[in-house]
Amino acid sequence: MCPPPHDSAAPPAPPAENTGFQAAVLSVVAGYADTLGFLSFGAFAGLMTGNTVLLGTALIGGAPLRALHTLAIIAAFLAGVGASARLRGMGWSLARLLVPEALALAAASFLPPAAAAPALAFGMGLQNAAATRFAGTTLNTVFLTGDLQKLTLAVVGRFGAGRPPPAAAAPRVGVLALVYAGYFAGVLLGATAHALAARPLLLAIPVLPLALVPLGARQRARPTPPPGTQPPG
Repeated sequence: MCPPPHDSAAPPAPPAENTGFQAAVLSVVAGYADTLGFLSFGAFAGLMTGNTVLLGTALIGGAPLRALHTLAIIAAFLAGVGASARLRGMGWSLARLLVPEALALAAASFLPPAAAAPALAFGMGLQNAAATRFAGTTLNTVFLTGDLQKLTLAVVGRFGAGRPPPAAAAPRVGVLALVYAGYFAGVLLGATAHALAARPLLLAIPVLPLALVPLGARQRARPTPPPGTQPPG
Protein backbone atom coordinates (compact mmCIF):
# COMPACT_ATOMS: atom_id res chain seq x y z
CA MET A 1 0.00 0.00 0.00
CA CYS A 2 1.15 3.50 -0.73
CA PRO A 3 1.31 5.93 2.20
CA PRO A 4 -1.40 8.59 2.18
CA PRO A 5 -0.32 11.74 0.40
CA HIS A 6 0.81 14.62 2.53
CA ASP A 7 -0.55 18.09 2.14
CA SER A 8 2.22 19.96 0.36
CA ALA A 9 1.05 23.37 1.59
CA ALA A 10 2.97 24.66 4.56
CA PRO A 11 0.82 25.83 7.49
CA PRO A 12 0.39 29.58 7.70
CA ALA A 13 2.61 31.56 10.02
CA PRO A 14 0.90 32.50 13.27
CA PRO A 15 0.07 36.17 13.63
CA ALA A 16 2.41 38.46 15.48
CA GLU A 17 1.55 39.45 19.04
CA ASN A 18 0.42 42.90 20.03
CA THR A 19 3.44 45.16 20.30
CA GLY A 20 4.88 47.44 22.94
CA PHE A 21 3.75 50.42 20.91
CA GLN A 22 0.15 49.22 21.05
CA ALA A 23 0.43 48.73 24.81
CA ALA A 24 1.83 52.24 25.20
CA VAL A 25 -1.04 53.78 23.23
CA LEU A 26 -3.61 52.00 25.39
CA SER A 27 -1.81 53.05 28.56
CA VAL A 28 -1.80 56.68 27.37
CA VAL A 29 -5.59 56.47 27.03
CA ALA A 30 -5.85 54.89 30.49
CA GLY A 31 -3.73 57.56 32.16
CA TYR A 32 -5.71 60.24 30.36
CA ALA A 33 -9.05 58.74 31.43
CA ASP A 34 -7.96 58.20 35.03
CA THR A 35 -6.81 61.79 35.35
CA LEU A 36 -10.00 63.20 33.88
CA GLY A 37 -12.11 60.87 35.99
CA PHE A 38 -10.39 62.07 39.14
CA LEU A 39 -10.44 65.76 38.23
CA SER A 40 -14.00 65.78 36.83
CA PHE A 41 -15.84 63.21 38.95
CA GLY A 42 -13.68 62.71 42.04
CA ALA A 43 -13.09 59.03 41.23
CA PHE A 44 -10.81 56.95 39.05
CA ALA A 45 -11.76 55.40 35.73
CA GLY A 46 -9.54 52.32 35.98
CA LEU A 47 -7.92 52.25 39.44
CA MET A 48 -10.37 50.19 41.45
CA THR A 49 -7.98 50.02 44.41
CA GLY A 50 -8.22 53.80 44.74
CA ASN A 51 -11.98 53.68 44.28
CA THR A 52 -12.23 51.07 47.03
CA VAL A 53 -10.45 53.51 49.34
CA LEU A 54 -12.93 56.21 48.31
CA LEU A 55 -15.80 53.81 48.96
CA GLY A 56 -14.60 52.96 52.44
CA THR A 57 -13.92 56.54 53.45
CA ALA A 58 -17.34 57.60 52.16
CA LEU A 59 -19.03 54.89 54.23
CA ILE A 60 -17.14 55.76 57.39
CA GLY A 61 -17.51 59.50 56.74
CA GLY A 62 -21.28 59.31 56.56
CA ALA A 63 -21.62 60.07 52.84
CA PRO A 64 -23.92 57.29 51.59
CA LEU A 65 -24.66 58.91 48.23
CA ARG A 66 -20.97 59.29 47.45
CA ALA A 67 -20.40 55.70 48.54
CA LEU A 68 -23.22 54.51 46.28
CA HIS A 69 -21.77 56.44 43.37
CA THR A 70 -18.32 54.94 43.93
CA LEU A 71 -19.83 51.47 44.19
CA ALA A 72 -21.58 52.05 40.85
CA ILE A 73 -18.23 52.99 39.28
CA ILE A 74 -16.60 49.80 40.55
CA ALA A 75 -19.53 47.71 39.32
CA ALA A 76 -19.37 49.38 35.90
CA PHE A 77 -15.67 48.61 35.58
CA LEU A 78 -16.26 44.96 36.45
CA ALA A 79 -19.11 44.84 33.96
CA GLY A 80 -16.76 46.17 31.29
CA VAL A 81 -14.17 43.52 32.10
CA GLY A 82 -16.80 40.79 31.97
CA ALA A 83 -18.28 42.05 28.72
CA SER A 84 -14.86 42.31 27.10
CA ALA A 85 -13.89 38.80 28.18
CA ARG A 86 -17.18 37.45 26.88
CA LEU A 87 -16.84 39.21 23.54
CA ARG A 88 -13.24 38.01 23.16
CA GLY A 89 -14.51 34.49 23.73
CA MET A 90 -16.92 35.05 20.86
CA GLY A 91 -14.03 35.97 18.59
CA TRP A 92 -14.08 39.75 18.80
CA SER A 93 -10.78 41.33 17.85
CA LEU A 94 -9.09 44.27 19.56
CA ALA A 95 -10.36 46.51 16.75
CA ARG A 96 -13.97 45.58 17.42
CA LEU A 97 -13.58 45.92 21.19
CA LEU A 98 -12.26 49.45 20.84
CA VAL A 99 -15.57 50.51 19.28
CA PRO A 100 -17.68 50.14 22.45
CA GLU A 101 -14.83 51.72 24.41
CA ALA A 102 -14.97 54.75 22.13
CA LEU A 103 -18.75 54.87 22.59
CA ALA A 104 -18.29 54.79 26.37
CA LEU A 105 -15.84 57.70 26.17
CA ALA A 106 -18.28 59.65 24.03
CA ALA A 107 -21.17 58.92 26.39
CA ALA A 108 -19.11 60.01 29.40
CA SER A 109 -18.46 63.31 27.64
CA PHE A 110 -22.16 64.25 27.53
CA LEU A 111 -23.81 62.44 30.45
CA PRO A 112 -24.23 64.11 33.86
CA PRO A 113 -21.44 63.23 36.32
CA ALA A 114 -23.50 60.63 38.17
CA ALA A 115 -23.75 58.56 34.98
CA ALA A 116 -20.60 59.76 33.21
CA ALA A 117 -18.18 58.28 35.76
CA PRO A 118 -19.65 54.74 35.53
CA ALA A 119 -19.71 55.00 31.73
CA LEU A 120 -16.02 55.93 31.72
CA ALA A 121 -15.20 53.08 34.10
CA PHE A 122 -17.09 50.66 31.86
CA GLY A 123 -14.93 51.75 28.93
CA MET A 124 -11.74 51.20 30.91
CA GLY A 125 -12.97 47.78 31.98
CA LEU A 126 -13.49 46.92 28.32
CA GLN A 127 -9.95 48.03 27.51
CA ASN A 128 -8.38 46.21 30.42
CA ALA A 129 -9.57 42.82 29.21
CA ALA A 130 -9.44 43.55 25.47
CA ALA A 131 -5.73 42.74 25.19
CA THR A 132 -3.29 41.54 27.85
CA ARG A 133 -0.39 40.13 25.84
CA PHE A 134 2.16 42.51 24.37
CA ALA A 135 5.66 41.78 23.03
CA GLY A 136 5.88 38.48 24.88
CA THR A 137 4.69 39.90 28.20
CA THR A 138 1.37 39.64 29.98
CA LEU A 139 0.41 43.02 31.42
CA ASN A 140 -2.42 45.44 32.10
CA THR A 141 -2.82 48.70 30.23
CA VAL A 142 -5.28 50.27 32.70
CA PHE A 143 -3.89 49.79 36.22
CA LEU A 144 -0.13 49.53 36.59
CA THR A 145 0.71 48.30 40.09
CA GLY A 146 1.27 44.75 38.89
CA ASP A 147 3.18 46.04 35.87
CA LEU A 148 5.52 48.03 38.10
CA GLN A 149 6.14 44.93 40.20
CA LYS A 150 6.99 42.94 37.07
CA LEU A 151 9.23 45.75 35.85
CA THR A 152 11.15 45.81 39.12
CA LEU A 153 11.57 42.04 39.16
CA ALA A 154 12.72 42.07 35.54
CA VAL A 155 15.30 44.78 36.24
CA VAL A 156 16.57 42.90 39.31
CA GLY A 157 16.72 39.68 37.31
CA ARG A 158 18.61 41.36 34.50
CA PHE A 159 21.16 43.37 36.45
CA GLY A 160 21.19 41.73 39.87
CA ALA A 161 23.61 39.10 41.05
CA GLY A 162 22.87 35.44 40.69
CA ARG A 163 21.83 33.30 37.76
CA PRO A 164 21.84 34.85 34.28
CA PRO A 165 18.38 36.16 33.35
CA PRO A 166 16.26 34.44 30.72
CA ALA A 167 16.47 35.75 27.20
CA ALA A 168 13.01 37.32 27.52
CA ALA A 169 14.07 39.61 30.37
CA ALA A 170 15.33 42.42 28.12
CA PRO A 171 12.14 42.88 26.06
CA ARG A 172 10.05 42.55 29.23
CA VAL A 173 11.88 45.47 30.82
CA GLY A 174 11.41 47.54 27.67
CA VAL A 175 7.69 46.98 27.20
CA LEU A 176 6.85 47.45 30.87
CA ALA A 177 8.83 50.68 31.03
CA LEU A 178 7.10 51.84 27.86
CA VAL A 179 3.67 51.17 29.36
CA TYR A 180 4.49 53.16 32.51
CA ALA A 181 5.87 56.04 30.46
CA GLY A 182 2.74 55.99 28.29
CA TYR A 183 0.46 56.08 31.32
CA PHE A 184 2.36 59.02 32.82
CA ALA A 185 2.19 60.86 29.50
CA GLY A 186 -1.57 60.28 29.53
CA VAL A 187 -1.77 61.76 33.02
CA LEU A 188 0.01 64.92 31.87
CA LEU A 189 -2.16 65.18 28.78
CA GLY A 190 -5.32 64.63 30.80
CA ALA A 191 -4.46 67.35 33.28
CA THR A 192 -3.72 69.74 30.43
CA ALA A 193 -6.90 68.88 28.54
CA HIS A 194 -9.00 69.28 31.67
CA ALA A 195 -7.78 72.85 31.98
CA LEU A 196 -8.17 73.75 28.31
CA ALA A 197 -10.93 71.69 26.67
CA ALA A 198 -14.69 71.76 27.21
CA ARG A 199 -15.18 68.00 26.62
CA PRO A 200 -11.68 66.56 26.98
CA LEU A 201 -12.72 62.90 26.93
CA LEU A 202 -13.65 63.25 23.27
CA LEU A 203 -9.99 63.91 22.49
CA ALA A 204 -9.08 60.35 23.51
CA ILE A 205 -11.29 58.75 20.87
CA PRO A 206 -9.08 59.56 17.83
CA VAL A 207 -6.11 58.08 19.72
CA LEU A 208 -7.67 54.63 20.06
CA PRO A 209 -7.11 53.55 16.41
CA LEU A 210 -3.36 53.99 16.97
CA ALA A 211 -3.59 50.96 19.27
CA LEU A 212 -4.22 48.87 16.15
CA VAL A 213 -0.91 49.83 14.54
CA PRO A 214 1.52 46.93 15.17
CA LEU A 215 4.60 49.15 15.15
CA GLY A 216 7.67 47.06 15.86
CA ALA A 217 5.93 43.74 15.22
CA ARG A 218 7.99 40.71 14.38
CA GLN A 219 6.34 37.98 12.39
CA ARG A 220 6.86 34.57 13.93
CA ALA A 221 8.72 32.01 11.88
CA ARG A 222 6.68 29.44 10.02
CA PRO A 223 6.63 26.05 11.71
CA THR A 224 8.85 23.38 10.17
CA PRO A 225 6.78 21.08 7.92
CA PRO A 226 6.71 17.41 8.86
CA PRO A 227 9.19 15.05 7.16
CA GLY A 228 8.21 13.93 3.70
CA THR A 229 6.34 17.08 2.78
CA GLN A 230 7.35 19.46 0.06
CA PRO A 231 7.56 23.24 0.53
CA PRO A 232 5.12 25.21 -1.60
CA GLY A 233 6.47 26.10 -5.02
